[in-house]
Amino acid sequence: MNTMASVLKRPNGHYWVQFLDLEKKRQTVRLGKTSRKKADRIKSVAEDLLSGLKLSQSPDDKTLQWLDECDDDIYDKLAAVGLVDDRSTTRLSAFIAEYIKSRTDLKPRTVIKFNATKDYMVAHFGAECDLRKVTEADGQAFRIYLLSQQNSKGQGMAENTVRKHTQIAKQFFNHAVSRKLLRVNPLAGLPSTVMPNKERMHYITHDDAAAVIDACPDAQWRLIFALARYGALRCPSEILQLRWADIDWGKQEMLVRSEKTAHHVGQGSRKVPIFADLMPFIEDARELSEGKGEFLVHRYRDEETNLRTQLHRIAERAHLKPWPKAFQNLRASRATDLVMHHPLHVVSQWTGHSIETMRKFYLQVTDEHRQAALAVKPQLPPKQATDCTTRPKGEAKQNPKQSMRDTVRNEAQQKSQTPRFTGFGLECLGMSGPGIAAEGLEPPTRGL
Repeated sequence: MNTMASVLKRPNGHYWVQFLDLEKKRQTVRLGKTSRKKADRIKSVAEDLLSGLKLSQSPDDKTLQWLDECDDDIYDKLAAVGLVDDRSTTRLSAFIAEYIKSRTDLKPRTVIKFNATKDYMVAHFGAECDLRKVTEADGQAFRIYLLSQQNSKGQGMAENTVRKHTQIAKQFFNHAVSRKLLRVNPLAGLPSTVMPNKERMHYITHDDAAAVIDACPDAQWRLIFALARYGALRCPSEILQLRWADIDWGKQEMLVRSEKTAHHVGQGSRKVPIFADLMPFIEDARELSEGKGEFLVHRYRDEETNLRTQLHRIAERAHLKPWPKAFQNLRASRATDLVMHHPLHVVSQWTGHSIETMRKFYLQVTDEHRQAALAVKPQLPPKQATDCTTRPKGEAKQNPKQSMRDTVRNEAQQKSQTPRFTGFGLECLGMSGPGIAAEGLEPPTRGL
């Protein structure tokens, strides 16, 4: 296909750029009064854009840079003939909203997170910000802006929360790159990998767990807490999805469905044992839930219900200080318990995350580990023997320093002698035989 364009000068002095589009229809870009040099440059841009459309390839960097810098009037004329997307699609708020709307695969909670990041970006950059004008320096300023955001307690945004918003913002800009609206992602260099925060990790002991259970207002809340602390289920997603049909009473296990890992092949669900310390709460709920629906947790299902806030209040009623990451630390505490008795790969399967994730974000060091270490009886190091016989009863114990000097002296003397075979001692093996000559294993050779 011919991707050549032509420049026409009209009688009134105006310039046109004409070309045949992919459907072989003649298109005209009316430039108005301008210079021949500028008209020729636009002709070259049109040819490169047309070639890219034909081959489904991105235009070259010079063309993309020219598009970034050209004024809206020329850009809109190129968009009118189908060579580029409408520049309005590069306005930050509209672009992100369109992207989120197109992601019909996203879970409702993920959409909420995406919109939260969008709100921060609009507040910082402005709704009408042109994506193509955002620089790396602007990206750094956005990170600083996120760090400065304070919650109701006057605390700044946590580093990992900043990284999570940055991760989502990068995704928005990556989409713009894939749409050929941008050459590079201006946020690419910002840190976005969530890091473990030991300060927010907390192990809920069995005594504290028992106190919380006693403070729960009803059997449903006791079940919610037990499924998180003793079943390692995610809350609310996995706990609220658990159905009575998912309980296998014969095998004493439950089928847990996970929205968080469903996009990974084979990780949409997992089977988890109904552990002995969890079973009483499920049995109690069964007795009290007859005729109340298919879900184990039939209360507290409203989207407006904030289970985390309620758990903090229950902990306070139990005379405990609410711990950070309320439900995640319950899961982490259970994972920590399980790895003391089961292989890592088994616990990883039961809890629904990788071994690497479990090591970085879940496993904790507890007082039980310390007490177990202190309970280990000291083991004396084995005696070193120079031969296979024991020291005679009356032999005096050597001074350590003197022994070290003797050892060094003996080693020096041995190095000056012909090497001997230092393998198994025949006497130690209970064997007898002819001794090995002082010359070593090789027979003596004349002249050497």
